[in-house]
Amino acid sequence: MRHSYHIILIAFIVSPTINAFLFDKEGLILVPSVAFRDHSTPEKSPADWNLHNQGWYYEENPIQAFLMEKSLELIVQKDLDRNRVKMFTAEGKEKKDLCIDGLSRSMCAKTDDEGRLKNTFKMTNQEIELFRQTGGGNGKVVFQASVRNKNVKGTGEIFLCDDHGVTFISDIDDTIKITEVTSSTQTLINTFSGDFKAVEGMSEIYRHWQQEYNATFAYLTASSDQLYPFLREFFDREGFPTGSAHMRHFTWLDSNYITFFMSSSYMKKKTETLEMFLQNTRDRTFVLLGDVFQKDPDIYASVYAQYPDRIAKIFIRKYDNDVVGQERLETVFKDIPRHKWATFEKGSDLSRNVF
Repeated sequence: MRHSYHIILIAFIVSPTINAFLFDKEGLILVPSVAFRDHSTPEKSPADWNLHNQGWYYEENPIQAFLMEKSLELIVQKDLDRNRVKMFTAEGKEKKDLCIDGLSRSMCAKTDDEGRLKNTFKMTNQEIELFRQTGGGNGKVVFQASVRNKNVKGTGEIFLCDDHGVTFISDIDDTIKITEVTSSTQTLINTFSGDFKAVEGMSEIYRHWQQEYNATFAYLTASSDQLYPFLREFFDREGFPTGSAHMRHFTWLDSNYITFFMSSSYMKKKTETLEMFLQNTRDRTFVLLGDVFQKDPDIYASVYAQYPDRIAKIFIRKYDNDVVGQERLETVFKDIPRHKWATFEKGSDLSRNVF
């Protein structure tokens, strides 16, 4: 143990001289996002789209990764996924230009102080058609982006969410993926070790709804965007419909991951995301899915109060024998008609016909 700490101490002392050797693995994550019709003009059928772009340009930090591994090994004990640790300990590259490739005009944006890319840009229908592929109900824009003057590239997806149609907006943790958020230890184990585990039957019912209603999907989570590459592996392995992902970002200014994960800021983020979908579409219908273990019922009830005609159904996951959870839902949803919300524990509990 003493030998290990000597190595860490030496690494910190000489890190300025070895920085070029240790901190040279850079990467770019482009998190799938969403596009809406541009309603800035009074046209009944606007031709342009507003595309929301999100991503992260980072550089790995092996020293931070080593320290986090040693801490997590005491809790996780086995099957620690070091690739996930690397992502959580990487450092964002600030004020760097990221550009969309393949356009006849230049389209670049700078990363922020955390290395994140968060911008909105406009495309005409003609430009959309250059990049459009099938997927997600209305199709999606697939594009390549690169860091200016660097050999760092990424592939992005932006799902088209038109004014009409159906969108299922789903929480992830303990709604479709087993996280066990009521236990800090289990949350860390289920986040940093082994394969992510799906809630039984959820991918099958989501695929059915996608086909039945030509629906788009959007995923909300209290987790950080550093997890997205691993969540995408989970979605693909389990067969969940692809869709936009709306996540927060963990930094080392946050006290620790559990505090970050459980913090109330995710309520604000989820509410803002739901309002973004509702405010940017005119007649689209939404179905909301979440769980009773955090604040999803409170968030959904608040948003429903503002848009009762746009939200067709709310499904909340809870255990069958959770009497306290049921009583909580009866209270939180007291102003929502009973036929507009239901509970489930696994996918087979959900109705195949929502409408």
